[in-house]
Amino acid sequence: MHENDLQRELGQNLVDQVNKGRMTRRELLVRGTVLGLSLTTIGSLLAACGGSSSGSTASATASASAAPKAGGTLRVTMVPPTGALDPITMYDAGAIATVQQVGEYLAWVENDLSLRPVLAESWTPDSSAKTWTFKLRQNVNFNNGQPMTADDVVATFKRLCDPKSGSSALSNFNGILSSGGIGKVDDTTVQFALDRAFVDFPYLVASTNYNCIILPKDYAGNFQKDPVGTGPFTMESYTLKQKASFKKNPDYWQQGLPYLDGVVFTYADEQAQSLAMQSGSQDVQLSTAYQGSQQLLADPKLKIVSTPSAQMREVQMRVDKAPFDNKSLRQAIAYCLDRKAILQALFGGKGLLGNDNVFSSLYPIGVSIPQREQDYTKAKQLLSDAGYAGESLTLIAEEYLEVPQYAQIIQQQCKQAGLNIKIEQQSQAQYYGKDASAPWLTAPFAITDWAARPIPSQYFIPMLTSDGVWNSSHWSNSEFDRLAKEYDATVDEAKRKDIGTQMATIQTDETPCIIAYWIEVLRAVRTNVNGIKADGAEFLDLTHTFLA
Repeated sequence: MHENDLQRELGQNLVDQVNKGRMTRRELLVRGTVLGLSLTTIGSLLAACGGSSSGSTASATASASAAPKAGGTLRVTMVPPTGALDPITMYDAGAIATVQQVGEYLAWVENDLSLRPVLAESWTPDSSAKTWTFKLRQNVNFNNGQPMTADDVVATFKRLCDPKSGSSALSNFNGILSSGGIGKVDDTTVQFALDRAFVDFPYLVASTNYNCIILPKDYAGNFQKDPVGTGPFTMESYTLKQKASFKKNPDYWQQGLPYLDGVVFTYADEQAQSLAMQSGSQDVQLSTAYQGSQQLLADPKLKIVSTPSAQMREVQMRVDKAPFDNKSLRQAIAYCLDRKAILQALFGGKGLLGNDNVFSSLYPIGVSIPQREQDYTKAKQLLSDAGYAGESLTLIAEEYLEVPQYAQIIQQQCKQAGLNIKIEQQSQAQYYGKDASAPWLTAPFAITDWAARPIPSQYFIPMLTSDGVWNSSHWSNSEFDRLAKEYDATVDEAKRKDIGTQMATIQTDETPCIIAYWIEVLRAVRTNVNGIKADGAEFLDLTHTFLA
């Protein structure tokens, strides 16, 4: 492919940032894949800044010492889908992992946040980064024999942009992509004319915007009954909250893949999953919580694969309702928390410290402000300023992985400052509900689990901007909103870092929510399973998995 003027400008900007010590070569590689630069061009850029040109983007799978072997059935255990098995409306880990065996995305986000082309071969921005053109992979068929064309891709994204679809994808498209901006150039080319310039747009149509599975143009919304996609497996059966079985797609476009003949998913609660892994009746656990999994971590028949991630828990406080309309109270709670101790207690010290803003240190942008530390003297003074008289605060915690334990730690650490917090546990189904009145969007004080986002925009647009569709803290700050749009449209990486620093400073000071840590994802796997890795978003790509 040939890069256009903007891509060449962006590439040179990346080289300048590396030469000035503001970016690593690895970060240059990641940014290059997002901007649609070819690996040849990325290699040239690395050479221009004195680095090796032999680097490549992350492999789709973990390296394995054994040679790939075809055949066999893999057994995977995970939490059950909480809602209908539908690519458009799915939102939970069980449903997403299930659908991902059948369907695919234009691109897949790797753990290092680089983008791997899947159903799109390449993408190119115009000079303003407001119009993006995607070239589609040819000779790809859906598992019903129907060829995948630009018509299917256009229909998929028009469907996701329709507010009536009820899709979570809208949280990423809001104010950026509208139905009228999606068009077909020819049978293998799709163009996205954005509502505003967005330098990181390819992420919004990739795997971490998990509803963006490419579906046929005539998709009728009955995936659970008629699961159609371009993926490595076809779904043979699905039993609600119990099991799903898949067989190898014989017409998969990646010839020779997948290696497995089939896959069986067993849905169960965390305790049952753990027992099944110990007994040997399951081969892979989709998500392994550090809490309660000590026997799995010590089991010689298992290996624990892990990866740092941009996944976190948001402790949200509604700024539009008393008592959390008082910034001093919000800050006081934040100063009660010992973040290093929280990481140690919940994850054995693994993970990254959070600083009450969405700019994880995992992001190449490199935003950095002074780390908020536990300070009971300051917390007590803030509580006095807030006029807190010892009344109880109720913290809602969903029953998911380490969230209940995290709630207890918050309760204990805040108690030492005189804060009285009661905990109310809710099932995931109850917590997320079915509409905008669900607790996760309306509760005054709650903990929400957020799947990994490869760019901060995928957090701050839905979570923190004034019109964000998932703004559970109901926070509104006009300066933050202005900077958010400026950040998304800025090409120069140094300027983006400066804008991001301003945004992080505002968010941390206002404290509409607390972000105490970023999770290191664990996945328990039997030792005879190869070609599988942990995933930062807890997704599951089994294309290259095989049994020894």
